[in-house]
Amino acid sequence: MKPVEPVAIVYHDEIAGYDFGPGHPFRGDRFRRFMDLIEDRGLLSDPRVELVEPDAATDDDLRLVHSDEYIEEVVSRSGLFLPISGDTPLSPSIVKSARLIVGTSLRAGELVASGAVEVAEGVGGGLHHAGRGYGGGFCVFNDVAACARSLLERHGMERVLVFDTDVHAGNGTMDIFYDEPRVLFVSVHQDPKTIYPRTGFIEQTGSGPGEGYTVNIPLPPGAGDDCMHAVLERVFKPLAKEFRPQAIVRNGGSDPHFLDGLGSLNLTLGGLRAIGEAVAEAAADSKCGVVDLCCSGYNPATVAEGWLAIISGVTGIDIALKERAPPPRVSRKLQAETERVIDELKGVLREHWDL
Repeated sequence: MKPVEPVAIVYHDEIAGYDFGPGHPFRGDRFRRFMDLIEDRGLLSDPRVELVEPDAATDDDLRLVHSDEYIEEVVSRSGLFLPISGDTPLSPSIVKSARLIVGTSLRAGELVASGAVEVAEGVGGGLHHAGRGYGGGFCVFNDVAACARSLLERHGMERVLVFDTDVHAGNGTMDIFYDEPRVLFVSVHQDPKTIYPRTGFIEQTGSGPGEGYTVNIPLPPGAGDDCMHAVLERVFKPLAKEFRPQAIVRNGGSDPHFLDGLGSLNLTLGGLRAIGEAVAEAAADSKCGVVDLCCSGYNPATVAEGWLAIISGVTGIDIALKERAPPPRVSRKLQAETERVIDELKGVLREHWDL
């Protein structure tokens, strides 16, 4: 694949404050580790790549997807160090960094919408579990949804495809756009019967004018590269071709990798890169740009490498990838189960899409 250019890496050092403390799976050192890795691999010295620093999101930015009541609740709770959910602590520094993450994704979207770059990588973006009036799942504000809404409302787009490849279903993004036909939300994730957030099922396809514009693809635990390949070829790329997005916003990090600690999918680094390659192919077919957002992954040894694998695929920049352990063998039974899921999904979506 021919590398795309130019590419922006949108990053602010202070997102390291998005850190939930010792013992929590989400630590803020992941961001610097990733930046050090791409610098070591020569990405930041590549003339095709520009490093861009974002501004923090304002309240008006947050209002793109969150209610005033929720924003006020977050600020109030953070001052008292009260969590927004059982797994998501709050503090003034966490909220400050959360605003920077939203600002990162908004800036990435702005760069793509203006035509300044073909791909903008928003480092730290992907906080997809926060809804209009709630947070949780390590997510305070939903930068993915804010980016997509900004592309519609501030940049005049009419069709935005959000492709969520996190191992956990993007319930917050789904809820925000459940009745919105301008956003095609496609989420491929581990079967939610077996993992947080316990939602994101095939039959959840949107409501009202948004019916058919929410697509959930639950993979069986243990699914690997071949299973993801089937989803990309039989669902994602055909949907993108029919929808013809004016921008693709992809989010999700390294947690589908076989060495990650909070998921049970078995993708390799090559499988993560294939996700990026499929996004790049869909974008080229639709002649649109890509906003790519990475924050998830819970094995410190593979977080940065997983993000790099995805970016390598999205940009077409050839970067050597090396696994830290031999990947597990994925059974034919899991491949067959994935094909069954796809067939069921195609039946559910038959009235809406020509899959």
